[in-house]
Amino acid sequence: MSFTYVALGDSLSVGVGSSFFSTGFVQRYRRMAELELEDQMMVHVFARPGLLTKDILDEMNEEFVKEAIAEANIITITAGENDLIQAVRKIESAENEEIFIQDLKNSLENFNRIMLKINKIKSKNLNPYIIRIINLYNPYPNNSLAEKWIQKYNKALNIFSKIPQIAIVDINKVFRGYEEEYLSIGRLYPNDIGYERIAENLHRLGYGDIDFDLEKE
Repeated sequence: MSFTYVALGDSLSVGVGSSFFSTGFVQRYRRMAELELEDQMMVHVFARPGLLTKDILDEMNEEFVKEAIAEANIITITAGENDLIQAVRKIESAENEEIFIQDLKNSLENFNRIMLKINKIKSKNLNPYIIRIINLYNPYPNNSLAEKWIQKYNKALNIFSKIPQIAIVDINKVFRGYEEEYLSIGRLYPNDIGYERIAENLHRLGYGDIDFDLEKE
């Protein structure tokens, strides 16, 4: 059998920040998964640089996206980092913390809608699957509001880890203290090493029922 992997999200799923001849985490993780599952992995990347959570939600209304999600054995999600970056830039010009907090609330609501939509799509398909959510890291370690956003956002994401098929990649913990080593110029997005760390941590979470079903064959 072959497997299907859907990478849903924003700039991180595209690999923004990686070098010209390198890849982001998606293709790195794909290779690791193929070795583990001993089969080929078809990959669909539904992501574009700069997408916000609301944009990702809109993308999921496309029929071909819903069809791919329905068939997917592996889904990875990166969503919210661009929301944070935009909110920080906005408050730097407007200096309005209330707007910042409202943007955080809106971003989390959008993420919840993304998960609800995935759940609705997957409820109609009995294929074994796993979902891996990559949480947020802080590209502004000296910004107290950005840190507040990260803490609240990642705490909210942890709720989803209670669902058996879902696990969280705590990239915030992995990157903290290693920003200069793992982030590209400008420190907004991961570099090649950073993307390798994301892929490694995805792989370490295992493959759940996908691997179990493979062993039964």
